[in-house]
Amino acid sequence: MAQSFPYTYYACDCFDSNTTTSTKRASQVVAAAAATEDEEQTFDPQNPRSNYALYPLEHLLYCEDCQQIRCPRCVLEETLNWYCPSCLFEVPSSVVKSDGNRCTRNCFNCPICISPLVVNLLENADADQGTPDRHILICPYCHWSTLETGVEFEKHTGVYAQLARIANGGKHIPTSKERDKERERRKELEARQRDSKNPLSPSSETAAVETEAREPPSRDDLFSNLAAFYKSQLEAQTPANPFSPGEMNFSSPSAYSRIMNLYSTNTAKKQKRVKPTPMREAASELEGLVIYDPASDSAAIERIKRDGWNSTLSPTQKLAQTNPHLQFADELRPIPTLLCTKRSKRCRSCRHILSKPESKITSTRYKIKLLALNHIPRLSIRALPPTNPPIPSIPGGSTASQPQPFNYNTLRSGIPTHFLLHLSNPLFDPIRVTLATSSTTPGKVQSRVTILCPQFDVGANTDVWDDALSSSPAPMARRSTINAETGQIEAGKIWDKGRNWTSVAIEVVPGFLADLKNVSGEEDGLDEDDDLLEIPIFVRLEFEADVHAEERGLSDSRGSKAERESREQAFWTVVGAGRIAGR
Repeated sequence: MAQSFPYTYYACDCFDSNTTTSTKRASQVVAAAAATEDEEQTFDPQNPRSNYALYPLEHLLYCEDCQQIRCPRCVLEETLNWYCPSCLFEVPSSVVKSDGNRCTRNCFNCPICISPLVVNLLENADADQGTPDRHILICPYCHWSTLETGVEFEKHTGVYAQLARIANGGKHIPTSKERDKERERRKELEARQRDSKNPLSPSSETAAVETEAREPPSRDDLFSNLAAFYKSQLEAQTPANPFSPGEMNFSSPSAYSRIMNLYSTNTAKKQKRVKPTPMREAASELEGLVIYDPASDSAAIERIKRDGWNSTLSPTQKLAQTNPHLQFADELRPIPTLLCTKRSKRCRSCRHILSKPESKITSTRYKIKLLALNHIPRLSIRALPPTNPPIPSIPGGSTASQPQPFNYNTLRSGIPTHFLLHLSNPLFDPIRVTLATSSTTPGKVQSRVTILCPQFDVGANTDVWDDALSSSPAPMARRSTINAETGQIEAGKIWDKGRNWTSVAIEVVPGFLADLKNVSGEEDGLDEDDDLLEIPIFVRLEFEADVHAEERGLSDSRGSKAERESREQAFWTVVGAGRIAGR
């Protein structure tokens, strides 16, 4: 464990289940027969599966309907709203689906260091001659700017829309409508050239030269051409009446044809279906066909030889870009800020709301938040302090040596060590606590554990002023649990008690690491963290709670007698007492 000693983890009894309802019902009979055996099994913190079941108390929620602990695997998350963490602007869900999970305003991150970019005015020497001002995005941390890629903006607002129309180098990116018009114009030109039997006219020769001298299409143009080609093919394959029995076409984009085929009459089944014509593939550049050009890869290799490996993108920079086909640093573009969400959490079993934040973006409060620390007692362990009184300071300026702090990383094997288990009650009702653990800890290194007082009572979490104003005596002081004759801690007695907390003593005898030597005796046969002293403790609570406390609210102040019922709760905890020292 990476956490410092001592620590306490709580085990959630959830499990991954991909079975169907019928399988669950069939397994209930077997589970009921093996219930007694499961209760006797001790929770093993050394089991690799236990890493997915142990959580600190602060990370757990509590379902009041199921009366169970709920870990992050036991809850269902629901998105309430989307917002930009930079400008705190709430984004509608329809915009998120259409524009992607990015802020469409002026929020961008640096592609080099992921710091927020700011809009700066570019100094213009020709400002007196009426030249409009230009703006750029610059990183205040690493000083990267869009000027390095040749991107400038006309206005300081609407940067996202301007950047979508400008490619690196300042070239214009055509819109989808412009791509459609260009595609139709080139199709008409090729059709005239193919159908014409006479030599090309001067105008057509000029158009052909322009077509040949045109730059290679970008990836966006190729994708647009391919999407338009398949759209036209699907429209051509779809019949006028796709639901008629004779026009059933399985290659139609409509999914209802298959459903109609299942419920069609026998007469319709006997009719001979027309075999759909196969859809052809793209055959030209206007239809999205791309022919592999080895010269492009050779040019990239020569550039890496010339500029070095530092001119290429790192895996992190490449994944952060919206275009996954970038290779070099001069192709980087500003990264639009990812949107964040506010989510509510529900119980996976009963769908009860466990956590729900306020919908206001600037608010960090929660409307509902059922924390486990408000419903489950907190357990903590620490080494037993020395029973001898502290040595007073020596007169004359010199002081006596203070006792050294307990070292949890060097527990000595075979020597009994006493710890105090502290349990605090967050409930407004007194509880009856029963602690249980096996005589030896699970794992390769078996340590003996004895809880000297396994059953005790803990007071309710009442107001501090109630004890001061009540006629009851002051909180009980520490009882004398140490026998004066033998010097041993007496079993069956609590160590200390307060208003809503109780401490009991635990005796631990760490196991021996030398017993796990190999036959050769050269090195120990221990795995990682086998020398940890982790004590699994089963906690069982019994208390009486008000049945209609939430419905009645403040009506108890009228003096009506509340209806109470007996409740029980049980859960496993793992207490990290320290690490056993080697030879």
